[in-house]
Amino acid sequence: MKKKVLLFITLILLSSTITKVSAIDYNFKENEDYYAALCSSSAAAKNVTACTAYQAYVNKKVKDSEALLKELQAELKNLSANILAMAKKIGDYEKQITALEKDIVNLEKAIKNSDRAIGELEVQIVIRSENIDAIDDTIKDRMIKMQSFVSLNSFIDFMMGASDFSDLVIRIEGINDITDYDRNQMNLLVEQVNALNQDKAEVERQKASQVQNKVNMESNQATIVSLKTSISSILVEYRRQQDEIQAKAQEIAGDLAETKAILKGVAEALKNVPTSSGFIRPVGNFRISAGVWYYPEGGVHLGADFATPVGTSIKAVANGVVIYSSNSCPTYGYLGNSCGRPGRSGGGNQVYLIVSVNNKSYAIAYLHLQQNTALPIGRIVDGTDTVGKVGTSGSSTGAHAHVEIIYLGNNSVGYYANSWKGDLNFGTRNGSSGLNFRCDYNGHSAPCRENPLTFFNVQVGRSY
Repeated sequence: MKKKVLLFITLILLSSTITKVSAIDYNFKENEDYYAALCSSSAAAKNVTACTAYQAYVNKKVKDSEALLKELQAELKNLSANILAMAKKIGDYEKQITALEKDIVNLEKAIKNSDRAIGELEVQIVIRSENIDAIDDTIKDRMIKMQSFVSLNSFIDFMMGASDFSDLVIRIEGINDITDYDRNQMNLLVEQVNALNQDKAEVERQKASQVQNKVNMESNQATIVSLKTSISSILVEYRRQQDEIQAKAQEIAGDLAETKAILKGVAEALKNVPTSSGFIRPVGNFRISAGVWYYPEGGVHLGADFATPVGTSIKAVANGVVIYSSNSCPTYGYLGNSCGRPGRSGGGNQVYLIVSVNNKSYAIAYLHLQQNTALPIGRIVDGTDTVGKVGTSGSSTGAHAHVEIIYLGNNSVGYYANSWKGDLNFGTRNGSSGLNFRCDYNGHSAPCRENPLTFFNVQVGRSY
């Protein structure tokens, strides 16, 4: 009898599951955190369609990242010839790495959450199984007890045994109540069996998702490693060609006549610029992301990079005057971007000061500023005055202030401002040629390039 009841219920369940599933746009891209949490919880059993679609979305993202990497590796075969185009894409590759790292975190959480959800579902399966057995036993017992009563003669005898009409009505209602109770028990059994099968299916789905997500994690981690290796290859090649690239760029201010006129207008004020007693660090709360003379991956680097968020104020390192500035570039650039004219090509938005410290004059270059923040030419500044804000304009791969210090000599700020001929390197050249003008190399013969790390008492890789 029990087997017949369960067979009947199974047929009902099978017929009830044949439904049409319409395509739904779940907008996974905008709601990844929500679906990652939902589909690794026990509540996923009630959202199987959505969670199955979400798992397919996750798997596709992994495949798309692998395809992007293959395209990149194919392009790297001609890296030397396409260095500027490849350098331009570094920002996109770094964003991809960030996205993959976030995906790995979500996958790790999903795997851990699934362990907990599977445990909860397995406990629920045991409870449902016990409930099903209890309901099934109740139905079986009632069928056995009613077996002798369901014959026509027994039914008639029961009805004819009524003492009056009221008793007859009561007996008929009693039969209806018994029938309704049995029907409710059957419906409850169907619901419990349906829920049991749903929980079992969800356990298997989550276990399969765990296996797939572990594979996805490994794939994402391998893709990140390869992307970082590719970025490093691009950087090395760009630094190798950097001298040649920079040699093609002019380093002379493009509007020198206008600049000279502005500086002439403040000539009297320049005579009164007091000398500072020491250098002030150009920004606060920063990390030295690249040191002076050479990049870690090779290539000449004539300044120090103060890495700090976009919009951070940049200070004048001493008392002086803005001798030149350029504001024409978007705040966000990329490696190989030549924007910077009419200032230094690739320097993005930039400011140049001539300052006085301990009665010695220095030229200070600030590169890669946020757009429209550089102080105008001719502005006289005190140490700590804001001269611009941090950006990542021009040839840059992250928010930072690139700072250079050039020793000019013992004359006044006004003297060097009035005698300046528009050379943005102030006679010290650029690229590898600039290395020959290091102060510690040429015996401090002006003009020469000072080491910003020493002047600001900082070290590469350290945060301050």
